[in-house]
Formats: sequence, structure tokens, C-alpha cells
Amino acid sequence: MVSDRDVARRVAIACIVIALGWLSWKIYDVILQVFAACLVSLALHALAEPFAKWTRFPERYAVIPVGILVFGGLGLALYLFGSTIQVQVTQLVNELPTAWSAFEQRFHLEGMSDDLLKRAEAAAPSGETVLSFVQGFTSNLFQVVLGTFLVVVGGIYFAVSPELYRRMFLSLWRPSERPAAARRLAMVSEDLRHFLKAQLIAMVVVGVLTFIGLTVVGVPSSLALALFAGLAEFVPMIGPVMAAAPAVLIALTMGADTGLWTLLVFVGVQQAESNIITPLLQQRMVSLPPAVTLFAVVAFGSIFGALGVVLATPLTVVAFAAFKAHSEQVAEEDAAA
Repeated sequence: MVSDRDVARRVAIACIVIALGWLSWKIYDVILQVFAACLVSLALHALAEPFAKWTRFPERYAVIPVGILVFGGLGLALYLFGSTIQVQVTQLVNELPTAWSAFEQRFHLEGMSDDLLKRAEAAAPSGETVLSFVQGFTSNLFQVVLGTFLVVVGGIYFAVSPELYRRMFLSLWRPSERPAAARRLAMVSEDLRHFLKAQLIAMVVVGVLTFIGLTVVGVPSSLALALFAGLAEFVPMIGPVMAAAPAVLIALTMGADTGLWTLLVFVGVQQAESNIITPLLQQRMVSLPPAVTLFAVVAFGSIFGALGVVLATPLTVVAFAAFKAHSEQVAEEDAAA
């Protein structure tokens, strides 16, 4: 028979679990930023491994010069190509309204933009549309900059002292459960590192191929569009479509042939990425079914917003890796029994 003390203990545990769940939901954006910082830390360690072997530095200390080289290289690239990219991005932003107007005229959709704007204004409170938009844009921009800074700095801290945070994480388990939790954590970390390596290579290849293709076709702002395509490659399925839309829209203003060739460039790059690059890279990484990847992006985006869309694939990789680690542990226990 269950005593009153056991009932009270179970009720207290249930209340604690509910309270932790409610708190986690309230700070889910912070939890996602911590996860993104862990991705930065894993990426730095993945780059520090060959550097440590080449220089014979301890891997822990090799993270520091690698971080300086990575972020210094990004800063130098922005400095060298920043003016070119800025000009092309400005030109791209200026050309998009003209391209949209030409698109409306070509397909006899005149007035559609005005109708959408009128509906948006009608849905918003009177007199607050412009002010609310400016305030929302400024607030979102500040949050993006602050979030990026926290993710980068947090990733560096995680990378410098990984054992400290690993012990803190394992302390959440009972001593008897910590070896199994440590094995699962190691397997998940390894799969995430392989995923990040493969994703970085795919992003670079897609960006380079897109730049070459758009330059050959003669589409303006090819460097900015290729940079956008490479970054959008981190979000599967949806990212490539979003990257292709502005390029095709601008190309249509130059003629139907240019628009068709631009579309073929993006289709060809994605076919090469899907059938050649990704199969080669996935030999050592978690292979996610396309349907699972697509619905994971939609699900995480619906729950967590834009940050959920960006982190949907690595979160799914973590879920698959944890499930695989659990399955292997169960198989080992069954074999031992």
C-alpha cells in the first residue's frame, strides 16, 4: 500500500517537473542560443584537431589560435569584399521592387502589392503601422546582433573549457548512470561534428557554384546572391527555394530566357548538391530522411520561430544520434545478458 509520504513525494516531483517545463518554455530562446553556442564550440574543436596534429599543440589550447584565425579571416574577408558585397546588396535591395513590378506587369498581376498592403494596414491598429514596423524592426535587429554575439562568445567559452561544462552536464545524472550518459554524449557530439563539417563544405560549394553560374548567365549582384545561397543552404529544403526566389525575380526583368537560365542554375546546383556532394559527405554523418528533415524544419519553425528554422536540422541530428546511442546501448545490454 502506498503511504502518504510516497504520495506527497510523487506529487512534489510532478510539480517540480511541471515547473521546470514551464520555465524551459519561457526561456526557450536562451536554451536555443546555448545549443547554437555548443555548435560553435564543436565547429572550433573540429577545426582545431588538424591544427593540433600539425603544430603538436594540446587541442584545448589549439582552439584559441584557430578561433583567432577563423574570426580574423572572416573579418578580413568582410574588409576586403565588404564594399563589393555592400554595393551589390544595396543594388539588390533597390532592384527587387522594380523586378517585382516587372513581374506583375508580365503576368498581369498589377495592383496585387497595393491590395496586400491595404489588407495589412487594415489588419493593424490605425495610426500605428509605420511606427510599429520601425520599432519591431529595430528591436528584432538588436536581438539578432545581441544573440549572435552571445552565441559566438559562449561558443568560445565552451570550446576553451569543454571538460568543465561536460562534468556540469553529467552531474545531472546519478553516479551509476553517468558512464552511460557520457557515452551517449560522446556519440551525439561526434555525429554533430561530422554534420557541421559536411554542412560547411556543402555551403561553400553551393555558394561557389551559384556565383559561377550567375556570373556566366549575367545576373546582376551575383556575389551577394551567391553569398545568400550559401548561407541559406544551412536550412534544407526551404533555404534553397528562398535563395532562388530573388535571383529568378531579378533575372526575369532581363528577359524570360535569362530567368529560365537562372532557374536552371539553381536547379543544377541543387541537383549536384543532393546527388553528388551530400552522398559523399553523408558517409560519415547522420543521414536524415528528406521527409523527416522537411517536417522538422516546419515543426521547429512553428514552435520556436526563425531560430527554430535555422537550428532544426542540427536539433534533428541530436535526436537521431541520441536514439541511435540508446539503441546501441540496449543491444549491448541484451548481448551481455
